[in-house]
Formats: sequence, C-alpha cells, structure tokens
Amino acid sequence: MQIIQDRRALHRIPELDRSLPETLSYLKNALSACNCQVFSPMEQSLCAWFDFGAQSALAFRADMDALPMPEESGLPFACPTGTEAHCCGHDFHVAMLLTAAKMLKENEAELEGTVKFMFQPGEESFEGAKDMLEAGILENPKPDAALAYHVSTGKMPVGLYMYNATGTMMFSVDGFKITVHGKGAHGAYPHASIDPINVAAHIYIALEALIAREVDPAKANLLTVGKVTAGT
Repeated sequence: MQIIQDRRALHRIPELDRSLPETLSYLKNALSACNCQVFSPMEQSLCAWFDFGAQSALAFRADMDALPMPEESGLPFACPTGTEAHCCGHDFHVAMLLTAAKMLKENEAELEGTVKFMFQPGEESFEGAKDMLEAGILENPKPDAALAYHVSTGKMPVGLYMYNATGTMMFSVDGFKITVHGKGAHGAYPHASIDPINVAAHIYIALEALIAREVDPAKANLLTVGKVTAGT
C-alpha cells in the first residue's frame, strides 16, 4: 500500500525541530503528483488547501519532526545516521495525513467545503504549533473544527480510530527547566558543601506532590520531569 511506502520513506529521513528540508521535499512532490494546492505559511512548514465550494472549513494537522536519539529497531528502513529517529510516530502522522489528502482529492466531486492539511514542524521543541498560529494558519478561512492526528502504537488494537467530540484527548504542553547552584566540597566533608544533587532530589519529590496535593483530583493534570543532570 502507498501509505506504508510513504511511512517507510519518511522513517528513513528523520529530521529535527524546525529544520525539515527532506521531509518537506518529499511531501511537496507527493502532493503535487495528485494535483493538490500546496503553500508554506512559514518556513519549514507545509499546508495543502482544498476548496470544494462551500462555506464550512475543516483543518487536519500532523507533526513532522523526529527525536535526537539512535534507532535500535534493526528495521531495513531505519535511519542510517544513528543520531535521529522517528520514535514518537510522527512518520505515521505524516503518512496518514498525506493519504487523507490524496483520498479527499480523489473524491472531490462528492465533497463540499474547505479543507486545510497542516504539516507542522517543531512539535518536540514545543515551538512549531505556536509559529504556525502566529503565521495565520487558522485564518482565511477560519476552520469550524480542527483535528490533530496522533497514533498510540503498541497500546491500542490495529485498525481502531478514536476521536473525541466533546473535548480533548491529549494534553497541551509547557516546558520548564530548573537550575540548582551549589557549593563544592570533598566527598568526605559534605557539611562544607551546599549539595545541589540533594536539593534537586527534594525539588523532584516536591513537584510530584503538586499533582497529589495541590490539584483538584477531578481534573486531568500531568507533570513529568524528563531529565535530571548533575555531578561532575
């Protein structure tokens, strides 16, 4: 199937953050081949826009960027660099959205309305969506509804498609970084130091307590400390 070919081709060329030249080139060629209108609302992003002659508008979005980590799958279509990998499913997302665009274009005689297909960079760095919004991606026309594609590989049965008509299914994100400055000393004289590792450990436990004791348990909240670096 073409969707499998697209996904594997994209899996071979993972790119980071907001620098995605190979991914964009692949998408432009694929969308142009099926006579889709393509434009870039901002650098390193892509949008396909179909006008099927009605007032209503719908937007679909997929993220494109990969992660700065090696792939250990051993798959024949794994990234050859050993420094980047599509380990969060964004190659799936792009392949699905590309296929959706092709399918709608093939059936445009039966459709009414405007559809925007938004290919977003910089999801892992938390910057790409903001950049596209500032570039006016949700204007001219303003969508009546928008859906963001995401997979949950290994957690749900193959072939299951879920959506939520009443709210949201996934969290938005705010990143944070805390820097603890201490004072060094010999390991045999800890009382002469201000141990930043000890301080950081207490901060970590306190952050976990925020969810348990400061947040309404009836509301959905999540806090994750993804990385701790300390010691020389």
